[in-house]
Amino acid sequence: PRFGSPSGGEMLVHINVPNGESVAVEIEQGTTLADVKEGAALALGAAASRIGLLFAGDRLINDSNLQWLSDGDALHLVLEGSEPQVYRFAVPSIQDRRSPPGNDSIIREVSNAKHVVESQGEVIEVRASASVFKDQGWGNKKGHVYLVQKRAGIKINQACLLGRARDVPTSNVSKRTHPKWNLAVGDTLCIGYHVGDNGGHKLFVENLRVEVAVGGAVLDTGKRCVMM
Repeated sequence: PRFGSPSGGEMLVHINVPNGESVAVEIEQGTTLADVKEGAALALGAAASRIGLLFAGDRLINDSNLQWLSDGDALHLVLEGSEPQVYRFAVPSIQDRRSPPGNDSIIREVSNAKHVVESQGEVIEVRASASVFKDQGWGNKKGHVYLVQKRAGIKINQACLLGRARDVPTSNVSKRTHPKWNLAVGDTLCIGYHVGDNGGHKLFVENLRVEVAVGGAVLDTGKRCVMM
């Protein structure tokens, strides 16, 4: 495996669970994926057979996957049988002009692009794509599309989904992000966008697709394990 520590020997990774806590795990040369799961199981008080590990949204399935890791990387834990819940959004079209004067930072919500969170967990990954994503084509760049988290009707988090218009391709654009949000039952996830103020700003988005993967494992953590 590729080890990212300065000595080239062991590396330290962190296994995150949806309640926002984590376990620090030291991995040495020769460590297997089974070793990592067993060490996490001992620290978390769960059966190793039920532990699944994700890195950047992709599941670790064999020892060769450990080559993806470097010192300081974060893994996400899910319990087998409690696979990530996925909230999906499909927005056929957004076509809008500038925000009202004096409201340059306003985020408008897309009607009917909302999900109410059914179980608590941590956002593991967000994947977004659009066949068209562009602004007016001149002047300042202010067009964005966002995923928004609201609690009791109040916005508490927002994440840019595709980048800024004209900083990314205008067609067939896609992006994966990993916001570290903790979701509570009853929170609302919705799609919003920002056009821009002060004359001429426009935003055009076609065939926007968004998937939000939320892990559902909540365990008591805080311990440290070292695998030799």
